[in-house]
Amino acid sequence: MAADHQQRDPGGRGPGDGAPQEQHAVVVGASSGMGAAIVETLRAQGIKTLALDLPSASWGDEVAGMTGPVDVTDVASVESALKGAEEAFGAVEIVVNCAGILGPVAPTVETSQETFERIVDLNLGGAFTVTRAALELMLPRGYGRIVHIASVAGKEGNPQMAAYSASKAGVIGMVKAVGKEYAASGVTVNAVAPASVETPLIQGMTPERQEVQKSLIPMHRFGTVQEIAHLVSYIVSPQASFTTGFVYDASGGRADY
Repeated sequence: MAADHQQRDPGGRGPGDGAPQEQHAVVVGASSGMGAAIVETLRAQGIKTLALDLPSASWGDEVAGMTGPVDVTDVASVESALKGAEEAFGAVEIVVNCAGILGPVAPTVETSQETFERIVDLNLGGAFTVTRAALELMLPRGYGRIVHIASVAGKEGNPQMAAYSASKAGVIGMVKAVGKEYAASGVTVNAVAPASVETPLIQGMTPERQEVQKSLIPMHRFGTVQEIAHLVSYIVSPQASFTTGFVYDASGGRADY
């Protein structure tokens, strides 16, 4: 029986539908770590990329150039930054959100309500704000790629990291919900769930805590920011057209679902 590999429902979209030849990206939380590596990788592929981070951020040579300020806990700041990118580029096809904080590694009974809410507000609330602002730009054009950096902690839960784990679990749930909601729109919404990666967040842990984190990874090493960046570069490509609402594992074998 003959099959048309591009056959689809009347309301759906086929591979690469709506993808412009020239791509434009915004990476939030881009001054260091995974965000900076993603900016560098996308630019190396010829994608015009705006790097955003807090006004107080320091920019390294690898991402210097097209940079700007944003605070993901401020709705107006996010909306202004993304609309500014659209005005500068003409369109924004790719938005990658790397903004996040680890917070203190401490017993739950020693974690204040204020600390919990601050971490969840930034990691989950910020992800929602970025998602909504990105959708407003992409939905009218019928094409887009939104990617969030979640964490394996959102799947498994890390002891003494209740707020961080809860916030990343929320990001995973949001991605699944929004991805399904807009599955036929041409805009995909996905996440990457890394295990521990060599970033400033890991470097801020005590050596003892770093060893605990490393012991959980079957590959017996931390991931690299370049490994995450190359995975993200595929997810945001026009070729990644049949996956949405999905969480990509990048855990060195740690994740079991």
